[in-house]
Amino acid sequence: MSSRRQLRVAEMIQQELATMITFDLRDPRLAFVSVTRVQVSPDLRHANVYISSLSGEEAETEIMAALRKASGFLRRQLGSRTTLRYVPELAFHFDDGLIQSQRMSDLLDEIASEETSAESIGEEAAQDAEPS
Repeated sequence: MSSRRQLRVAEMIQQELATMITFDLRDPRLAFVSVTRVQVSPDLRHANVYISSLSGEEAETEIMAALRKASGFLRRQLGSRTTLRYVPELAFHFDDGLIQSQRMSDLLDEIASEETSAESIGEEAAQDAEPS
């Protein structure tokens, strides 16, 4: 259960990191990266940052390497942009929720197309069985 303060700090960190990654970092590997959510520990000293990318799973290792390299800069900038007493250590994780939701959507579309093709085959069989 997260406290109100944890949620507020997490939201503030998410907004600041999203802005910094988009506008301050000039790494081309981070071109299509977005911060999906942030979870902060109860003592506000550690933050798990979940990111997603339009580049796909194949670019995941490069993106994570770029974020690890930039984590010191991002943490220092967080310290100057916020009024937090302690700037949390940042741990980046790839959020695969968007990929999983796209996969589920594709599976549902596939099932729907199979049902429509099965219905059309059933209608053709019914028409062929009717006496003329």
